Amino acid sequence: MGSTFESGLPMASGKSTFSGAVLGVLILLVAQPWQSMAQDEKPGFFKKIFSGRQTKTTEAGQGTAAPVPDTRIADPTVPFAAVTPVVSVPAAPMAAPSPVSQGAAAPSSGLPVGSDIESRFPSQGGKALKPSKSELGTNQVIEDIVSEYQARIDQMEASDLGLGRLGQLPTVPVDFEAKWAGKITGVFWPGEKRHIESLANVYAKSLTYSNQIKVFSEIPLIRETGLQEAKGEFDFTAFAEARAMHTDEPTSSRLTTGETGRFLENRREGEAGIGKKFLTGSEVRFSDRLSTLDNNSDFLDPNPQTGSEGVLSVVHPLLRGAGTNYQQSKIKIAKLDAGMGIAELVRQVESHLLEVNRAYWTVYLSRAAFVQRQALVEETRSVVGRMEDRKGVDPEATRSELLRATSSLKEREATLIRGEMAVRNAEEHLRMLVNDPDFALGTGGEIIPATPPLLGGPRLELKTIARAALESRAEVLQAVYSLQAATIRSDVDKSDLKPKLNAIGEVTLAGNDGGRDVRGAFNDQVQHGTGWLAGLSFESSLERNSAKARNLRRQHEIRQQTYQLRTTIDTVLMEAVVSYREVMTAYRDMQGKYQAVLASREELRALNERLDLDAGEDKTVGYQLQLILDSIERNQMAEEEFLVSVVAYNTSLAYLERAKGTFIQSEDVDILRNETGEGKGWFRMDSLELRKSGDDDSAAGAK
Repeated sequence: MGSTFESGLPMASGKSTFSGAVLGVLILLVAQPWQSMAQDEKPGFFKKIFSGRQTKTTEAGQGTAAPVPDTRIADPTVPFAAVTPVVSVPAAPMAAPSPVSQGAAAPSSGLPVGSDIESRFPSQGGKALKPSKSELGTNQVIEDIVSEYQARIDQMEASDLGLGRLGQLPTVPVDFEAKWAGKITGVFWPGEKRHIESLANVYAKSLTYSNQIKVFSEIPLIRETGLQEAKGEFDFTAFAEARAMHTDEPTSSRLTTGETGRFLENRREGEAGIGKKFLTGSEVRFSDRLSTLDNNSDFLDPNPQTGSEGVLSVVHPLLRGAGTNYQQSKIKIAKLDAGMGIAELVRQVESHLLEVNRAYWTVYLSRAAFVQRQALVEETRSVVGRMEDRKGVDPEATRSELLRATSSLKEREATLIRGEMAVRNAEEHLRMLVNDPDFALGTGGEIIPATPPLLGGPRLELKTIARAALESRAEVLQAVYSLQAATIRSDVDKSDLKPKLNAIGEVTLAGNDGGRDVRGAFNDQVQHGTGWLAGLSFESSLERNSAKARNLRRQHEIRQQTYQLRTTIDTVLMEAVVSYREVMTAYRDMQGKYQAVLASREELRALNERLDLDAGEDKTVGYQLQLILDSIERNQMAEEEFLVSVVAYNTSLAYLERAKGTFIQSEDVDILRNETGEGKGWFRMDSLELRKSGDDDSAAGAK
C-alpha cells in the first residue's frame, strides 16, 4: 500500500527556481557523511602494509625493541614493491646459545582497539567509518573476553614448565666436538654443484620464488576486490533511452481527429540523465526528456510540436534502510574481509616458512647422519683390520670374531646407500618448497646447510609466550573480524524489520515549441514556472516472517561467533603451552642425550686404553676388539640420538615462534605491493611480494 500527496507552489522564474532547487538538493545531500568514502580509500597506493621488524634479541637474552613502524593501513587493498632479497651465507659448525626471539610481549588492554595484534597486522582498511552502537557494544565484548583471558594467563603456573628445571642437567657447551659438525659442510658428491645456503637465505628465496607463496599472496588481492565492489553501489550512473513510435488505427469518434477515419501519429522520444545513491540512502536522479509529436488531429496545436522536460527526483528512506550505518554496512564488511585476507596471508606464509624450516633441518639431519655413518664404517673397518692382523695367534677364535665383525662392517656399509638416498630426498623436498631456479627439482647438486643449530636454552617464561600468542596470532584477529562482521549484518537485518517508508520529492520544468525546434522547446522550459511533487511511499509486511527469521539468525550467528572467538583463543593458548612444553622437553632431552654421548665416548676411550694395556695377552685382545666394536655401535647410536635431539630442539623453537604468532616478525619479513602488474587500465592487476629485510642469521636455528 502507498500514499502520496501533492500541493502547489507559487510560480517563479523558471531558470532561477530550477537552478536553485537543484543546488539546494545537492548541497543537502553532499553535506551528508557519504564523504567518508574518501578517494584515498581506493586501491592503487604504493605502500608497505606489513613490516616484520619489531624486536631483536641480544646474545644475553634481553629483547631490545627496535623502532616499530605503524603497520596498520588505511586500506587493505594496498599491501606490497618488488625487491630481490640479498642474504649473506655464514658457515660455522655450531652457533652460540641464543634464546627464543622476542622480548616481553607488549601489554594490551584488549582487542581489537589499541592491541598489539593491530600494530602487527594491517587494519581492515579505509577511512574510519563511524561505528554503530551495536558495533561499539561488540568491541566492548571483545575487550572483556581478551581481558578475561589475560587474567587467566596471569594465573598460569605449570610446575613442569619452570625455567629452573633446565638447570638439573649440565648445559651443552657451544664448543662441543661432534663428529659431524666439521664435516657437514664438506663435499659429499664430487663433481656436482654446491649450493651453500643459510636458513635465512632459504627463507628469502622461498618468499621470492615459491609457487605456494604466490598462491597465498593472491588471497588479499582477491578479498580486496570486495571493497571496490561494495563502493560500486554508490557510483554515479548514466542512463539514456530513445524510441520512435508510429500509430495507425481507426477512429470511432470525431473527438479523436475531428472526423472519422484513421488516426495517424508519429512520436519520437528520448531521455538522458545521471543518478547517484548516497550513503544517507537517498537516491537522486536528474534527467531531461525530449520529444517530437505530429498527427492528423485537428486538436493538436501546434502541430507538429517539440517538448522538453527536466526532472530532478529524490527518494529518501525514513525507516527501513535509513542512516549511514545501514548504507555503509557492505563497505564495513568488505573492509573486515580484506583485513582477514591479510591475516590469512600471514598465517599461511608462517605455515609455509615453518615447513621450509623443517625441511632445512631435515637436510641438516640427513647429512650429519650420513657423516656419522661414514665414521662408523671407518671405525668398524679399522677394528676388522686389526682382527685380520691376528689370524695367526688364535685362528679358530679369531675366525669367528672376524666373521662377526665383517658382517657388522657390511651391514654398516649398506646403511650408507639408504643414507645417501635420505640426503637426496631431503634436498628434493627443500627444492620443491623453495622453487629456486638455481637448484630446481631433479637437477642434482648438493644443498649444504650453513646455519649452525642453537644449543642454548630458552629464556622466556610461559606467561610471556601466552601473552604474545593472544596478541599476535592471526587466527585471533580473524575471529575478531568475524564477530564484528556478524554484528554489522545484524544491524542491517534489524533495520529490515521496520516498514519501508520513503520520502519522495520531484521538481519539474517543462517547455513546448511548435515545429521541430529543440532549442525553442528548451528555452520555453527554462522561462516558465516549476512544477513539483512531494509525497510519501509506505510498504510493510503485516507478519514480517522473513525479516524476523533473518534477524533471529543473525543473533544466533553473533552468539556463535562469540563462542568461536573464545574457542580460537583457547586453541591458540593451548598451542602456545604445548609448543613451550615441547621446547622445554626437547632441550632437556638434548641435555640428557649429550650426557649419553659423553658416557659412550668415555666407555670407548676406556676400552681403547685397556686394549693398549692388554696388547701382550694375545687371547685377550680379540675379546677386547669385540667389545670395542660393540662400544662403537653404542656410541654411534648415542651420537645419532643426540643429533636428532639437536634438530628436534631447533625445530621446536620455530614451532614456538609460530605458536606465538611472531614467526614472520622474528624473520623480518615485509609485505609490499607492486603496482606495475599485468594488464592495462581497469584490468591492471597488482601483485603482492614478500621480502625478508634482515640477513641476520645468528639465531636462525630458533626460527
